[in-house]
Amino acid sequence: MKAKNWIGIWAVLVLTALLSIGFWVYKIDPYFHYHKPDLSRYFYTINNQRSQNDGISKHFEYDALITGTSMTENFKTSEMDEIFGVNSIKVSYSGGSYKEMNDNLIVALENNDNLRIIVRGLDYGMILNDKDCMRYDLGQYPTYLYDYNPFNDVKYIFNKDIIFNRSYSMTLQNDEEGFEPGITNFDSYSRWQYSHTFGVNTVLPNGLTITDSATPVHLSDDEKNTIYGNITQNVTALADKYPDVDFYYFFSPYSAAWWADLKNNGTIYRQIEAEQYVIELILQHPNIHLYSFNNRTDITTDLNNYKDAPHYGQWVNSLILRWMKDGKYLLTNDNYMDYLEEELQFYSSYDYLKLNEQIDYESDFYSAALLNNEFRGAEPISILDKMPETIMLMDAEIIENQYLDGLGIQCVGSLKRESGSDISVEDYIRQKEYVGAKIHIDDIGNHDYLVFYGKKNADHGQPSVFVYDEENKKVGEITANYSNIDNEWHQYVIDLCEVSGGIDIILNGGYIDSTGSAESNYVFSEILLY
Repeated sequence: MKAKNWIGIWAVLVLTALLSIGFWVYKIDPYFHYHKPDLSRYFYTINNQRSQNDGISKHFEYDALITGTSMTENFKTSEMDEIFGVNSIKVSYSGGSYKEMNDNLIVALENNDNLRIIVRGLDYGMILNDKDCMRYDLGQYPTYLYDYNPFNDVKYIFNKDIIFNRSYSMTLQNDEEGFEPGITNFDSYSRWQYSHTFGVNTVLPNGLTITDSATPVHLSDDEKNTIYGNITQNVTALADKYPDVDFYYFFSPYSAAWWADLKNNGTIYRQIEAEQYVIELILQHPNIHLYSFNNRTDITTDLNNYKDAPHYGQWVNSLILRWMKDGKYLLTNDNYMDYLEEELQFYSSYDYLKLNEQIDYESDFYSAALLNNEFRGAEPISILDKMPETIMLMDAEIIENQYLDGLGIQCVGSLKRESGSDISVEDYIRQKEYVGAKIHIDDIGNHDYLVFYGKKNADHGQPSVFVYDEENKKVGEITANYSNIDNEWHQYVIDLCEVSGGIDIILNGGYIDSTGSAESNYVFSEILLY
């Protein structure tokens, strides 16, 4: 009898524990499977696309959505909101197929009557995929999160990763001093921009060779049937079902290095014939606005915009939003044949070997700076030439015939800061002294990048550059150790995209403390806001 009682008690305890754990996971719900996040109590980290996107699409509040493969991960919803006047989310699927994107859009549209604008990248290299293609090679899909079967939710609420690495961690986190609840913002979600380098040395580390001996390959009838199934099922069907929704679709603009492979294997003709068929299928649907930027060859042939053959930097994503809102590079029944003819003519005859000779920018964001005028309408400003009244010099002077024969700021000496001081370099430079220049800008306006060049002339000269906003908060920084710098000019770029209003720029060319030589010499030159 006692054994039965113990078994009963044990069963009740186990059931109570399981119910408590299940309710706890349900309440926190780190994957948004049941409800929207509790932003008053927890901080939600969004970093698992195939587990969290479904819940985001079902339970978040939004009227616009960005989706696609890794080609869309660098989009900023803050820019989308500003440009289109919406409240958007980003639910990218790295490596995802057309079907995977479409399945999620079905979920979003069924659960959100307010959804009115969808921005979606159509990966150019996936046009010929089967209509039911799914990327099972990327790992197991958590299908128990996608369906409406409550019984298989045990895989979620009793998942040890969800319990310990998500729910328990989030519970502990809100007991920490200074904790602030919230959520990963959609600008940062999935963004890979800062994890990679760009340019020809990265895209083509071994150089590029071209052969003209490949046999031309053309689109077959079977391939055409495959395209028909893929596009009608996964691209156009939803547009017909939701005629009041505007679908902004674009072909992802791969680099010329990607086109070089098509030229080498003869499939460039098949690719453009496939594209033509896709365009003709899509243009039958008036609420799909289809764009292609492949003929912006100034961008596609500049490998400084790419981390590999297909993947472009976030500044291209920014331009794509602007172009689509402005109706640039929109494909229509009247212009698509001219577009295709221009595309084929260029990429079939381009001298791809010129890619091997490109200059690889020392700072990747220089590409972004050069394109910012087109994106934000901000004309570059040379601070030394156009804004000399904003410059306050200290142990420095303006000299001529520096980088590109322009003006420069020569900095001589080192800071008086004691070695090992408790005062950080950035605080010391802001509060006490600097060797160089302080530049005040009343309003940065639409300028997003500070670009400058620097050269060590002697001893311990080095750049320690800080940018502060109107509240004296550091919003940008570049520092370099003098021992890692040669006596050549080097390019530097500080990203100020998140900054608005007035700023102070301090260009310090002196060593960071009093142990540096009094003869240390460093020069800043070609200082521009882009």
